[in-house]
Amino acid sequence: MTHSLVEAMRSGVRPGVDGVPVAPNLYVFYIHPDQVDDILSTPEFLDELVGLLRQASLEAGLRLSGPLSLRVEPGWDLAPGETLVTATDSLQDLSPTSGLAFYPDAPSPVAPLAAFLIVDGVRLFPLEAAVVNIGRREDNQLVIDDPRVSRLHAQLRIVRGRFVIFDLDSTGGTFVNGLRIHQHTLRVGDVISLAGVPLVFGQEIPEPGDTQEVPAE
Repeated sequence: MTHSLVEAMRSGVRPGVDGVPVAPNLYVFYIHPDQVDDILSTPEFLDELVGLLRQASLEAGLRLSGPLSLRVEPGWDLAPGETLVTATDSLQDLSPTSGLAFYPDAPSPVAPLAAFLIVDGVRLFPLEAAVVNIGRREDNQLVIDDPRVSRLHAQLRIVRGRFVIFDLDSTGGTFVNGLRIHQHTLRVGDVISLAGVPLVFGQEIPEPGDTQEVPAE
């Protein structure tokens, strides 16, 4: 668990304006739903994790983007023992957010065949990678140049053979079929809204047994 959090911190580091590298300050730790109560019942353990993160940032010469915060959430698509960590910037001035997810020790994902997004009703975006970051920032796999969308707004990730969308603590929120979500396993025809920008998830129907290996990020 500690390794996953530290790796998520390191993966989210970016240059600061004064030359000091900046690390995310908000960490969400997803675990199997049956394990959530056990973790939440030991707040001293969570305090210890926060302390370890703070110490890791000091040792690496990193400045946190804000007060350090750690949340534990149920990962409905995770098997027992699997974990997922998201590391994001939570800025009190509600400026656009940025973030990154880290999925440790996962096997090579098997992607649905011919999955895609229809962006804003006109643009077809094939889902050919195991991880797809979505937002305004130019280094995202799917760039959406709209001021309503955060710099790193959401992430698609293959979990147990299906695409799951995660909101990365965005300002405008991520919605699926009209409901605001933090994570959601996508089904054909789902309508995603990123702060009002519509995307539709689609997939060609494969023959039985058809899958494709996708390189892990």
